[in-house]
Formats: sequence, structure tokens, C-alpha cells
Amino acid sequence: MREYFRKTLDYATGNVIQKIILLFLLPVFSHFMIPEEYAVYTNLLIFISYASLIYLLGFQQALFSYFYHEKTPDYQYTLINTVYITLSTFGLFLSILIILFRRELSLLIVLNEQYSYIFILLGIIIFFDVIFAITMSILNMMESSRKFAFLTIIKHSILLVLIVGGAIFNRFTVTYVFQYLLVSSVISALLAILVMQKIIKNFRSQIQKKITFSYDILRNFLGFGIVMIPGTLALISMRVLDRYMLTYLSPNGLYDAGIYAIGYRIGVIIQFLVSIVSLVYFPYAMRIADQSNARKSYRKIYNYFIFFGCLLGVIVILFSQEIFRFFIDEAYFEASRIVFVGVISTFLHGVFNILNIGFYIKKIASKIAIAVICGALLNIFLNYLLIPRYGIYGAGVTSILAYIFIVIFSYFKSRKVFKVDYNLSYVLIALMILLCLAFLNFLIPIKFSYFVIKIMFIVILGLVSILLKKQDIIEQYHILKSGK
Repeated sequence: MREYFRKTLDYATGNVIQKIILLFLLPVFSHFMIPEEYAVYTNLLIFISYASLIYLLGFQQALFSYFYHEKTPDYQYTLINTVYITLSTFGLFLSILIILFRRELSLLIVLNEQYSYIFILLGIIIFFDVIFAITMSILNMMESSRKFAFLTIIKHSILLVLIVGGAIFNRFTVTYVFQYLLVSSVISALLAILVMQKIIKNFRSQIQKKITFSYDILRNFLGFGIVMIPGTLALISMRVLDRYMLTYLSPNGLYDAGIYAIGYRIGVIIQFLVSIVSLVYFPYAMRIADQSNARKSYRKIYNYFIFFGCLLGVIVILFSQEIFRFFIDEAYFEASRIVFVGVISTFLHGVFNILNIGFYIKKIASKIAIAVICGALLNIFLNYLLIPRYGIYGAGVTSILAYIFIVIFSYFKSRKVFKVDYNLSYVLIALMILLCLAFLNFLIPIKFSYFVIKIMFIVILGLVSILLKKQDIIEQYHILKSGK
């Protein structure tokens, strides 16, 4: 138990610092950028997300299923080298294409050719971000939580220093921000490679036959990963495509896209909880999949996530107006009404991830892909109908409905593949609580007396939660101890 507590603390430290830095930077962005400029910045980040997915070839998801396919140093040494050789070669090719077609991409992504030179930076950023991302995935599967946390903190600390320096010396435009991202990406990727070299060197000392590339491993990874690309692409689309559609379909165009983006970003604060569950739980879940107590442990994690995810979501929604009033430029205050969308969508995304563990255990990528592709198509269709009429609120409702769909779809499909007695009603109860609080938040004005009442409510809720969950925590301790 002590080992898992330490790992959770390591991952939590890295993720919490990352989220704090992102929150700290939001006032800076809102001060220096008008909503239209923030929309350009956001759309370029979305492009990075889409491009990174293609660069990675679904290898991050394949790692979950195949890293422990053979639990030997020989296999893992060959696997790691095969992954790096493949992604580096393919990534270099794609980055050259981005640089060559930068003008066309600029017109497509931000509707303006004047940002085409930024795509030169993006080609380099994505290449190094992919190297960093796959390194972090490998460290996660090896449960090297300290190295993971160290690299995460370094990457985001470098970016924080550069952006704060840019703000102080009045070097803060879209171009400068992506220059800062470039420096952060290159340095953190190089550090990640140094860390991985030490790990590979350790593997090399334990093996007899040094095979640096395996077509069999590559075939397995591509067989699983390529199938996951459409699904992951659809999942990213569910998270970010509404910004693009607001740009094109909303009466206010880039302005609405900027408002929606910053409101959603505040709601995604609870993503750190989703990340911790994935980083700590997934490697552990794959390792104990063949043990008798696995299903009971999976159900416990599911229940814990719903409980604490809902609790954290309540806090973010309740104080969303105060966050904007005191930390974000007043030009963005309307975005405080969209925070609940980011909270609920992220919460449902976390539930979806947990439900999918059976598909990873059985190495069935197609079921995950089908769920998110259908959800993405629903998202696009509803956005097309609602955004022209309701703007950012239409996009928000669409996001929540699409996530509800993929959770329900995965719940019933996963029961047929790897049955765990998850209670779907817990998700529905949490969803109703978050929606009711979001509605009440529209009615409650910002006053000191209401602020005090909110704090008292959260304190009481936290104390009650600790008392209710105390017995469950003790029980989970014995499950983890027996499963080590």
C-alpha cells in the first residue's frame, strides 16, 4: 500500500503543479490577448493535438496492452527501441510535410495566411512533444512515478518561466508563445531521452541477445494502434472540435471560440484527477488482470473516481464565478457560465476511460473506437444544429450529450467483453448533482456572504465524505496489499 501511495503522490505532484501553472497562466493570456487572438492560439493547440495523434500511430494505447505481453527484459528492451525508431522516422517525415504545406494549413486552421510561419515552429514542437509523450507513457507502464513527475514538472516549469518573462518584458503575442513552447518541448524531450537512455542501458546489462528492432512487435503495435487512431481522433474531436465549429458557425466567430475555450479550460481543472487514475490505475490494472480480485478492485476504483470526481467538480462549479472575477480579465467573464461544460465532460471522460479497461485486457481496440466515433459524429451533428442558434451554449450542451452517449455505449459493450459490476446509476446521480449546481450558479450573484456559505458547504461536504469513505479506504488497502 505504501508503494501505491507514494506513486499516487508522485503523479499527483506532477499533475497538480501542471494544472496550477496552467491556471496561473490564464490571467496572463486573458490580459495580453483579446478573445479572437486566444481563439487563434487555441486552434493552433488543437492542430497540435490532432497532428500528435497521427505522429503517435496509436502507440500510447498499444503500450497498455502489449508492454507486459512478455515480462522479460529482452522483450521490453526490443519493444522500447522499436517504438522509438518507428516514431522518430515517421515523425520526421510528417514534420517536413507540415513545414512544406504551412500556408495551406494556416488558411484551414485559423482562416488567415499571416500565421503560416508559425507552422514551422509547430512542425518542430510536435516532433519533440511526441518523443516526450511516448517516453512518459513508457515510464508510466514501468511505474517509474518519480521520473515521470520530475520530467512533467521540468517541462511545465520551463514554459512558466518563459511565459512570465515574456509578459514582464512585453514579449507576449501568439508568435512568442509558440516560441516558448518550442524551447520547452525541445529541452524536455532531450531530458526525457537522457532518462530513457539510462533505462535502456540497464536493460542491456540484463539481456543476452540485443535485438533493437522487431517487425513482430511493430506489427502488433500497428495492428492495435492503427485501429485506435480513428477512435482517438474522434475522442479529441469531441473535446476540441466545438472550437473549430464555433469559429465557422457561430455568429460571433473567433470571439465565441475564445470565450468558450477559456471557460472550458477552467472546467478541465478536474483533468488532473482523471490523469492520476489513468497513470496509477491502468498499469496496476493490466498487471493484476489475471488475478481473482481484479474485478473487485476495478469496481472500487470506479466508485472512488465517481465520488471524488463529483466532489471536485462541485468545488470548481461553485467557485467558477469567483475564479473569473479575481483571476481572469473581465473581457472573458461570460466564459464563467461555460465552466460546468468542461467539468462534466472531463468527469464523463474519466468514467469512460475506466469502463474501457476490459477492452485493453482483451486487446479489443475496435469497441473503444466505435464508441468514440459514434459520439464524435453525434457531437458534429448537434453542433451543426445548435451552434448557429445558441452559440457557446449549444456547443456546451452538445459536448455533454456526446459524452453521456459514449459512457452508456461503453458500459453495455464492456459488460459483454469483461464483466465488472459497475453501477451506472452512480454516474447519473453525480451528473444530476453537477447540472443542478451549474443551474444554481447562474442564479447566485457574487457576494462575500455567498462566498462564505460556499466555503462552509464545501468544508461540511468534505468532512461527511471522509467519514463515509473511511471504511472503503481501509478495505481497499487490504485489496491492494493482497494484489501486490
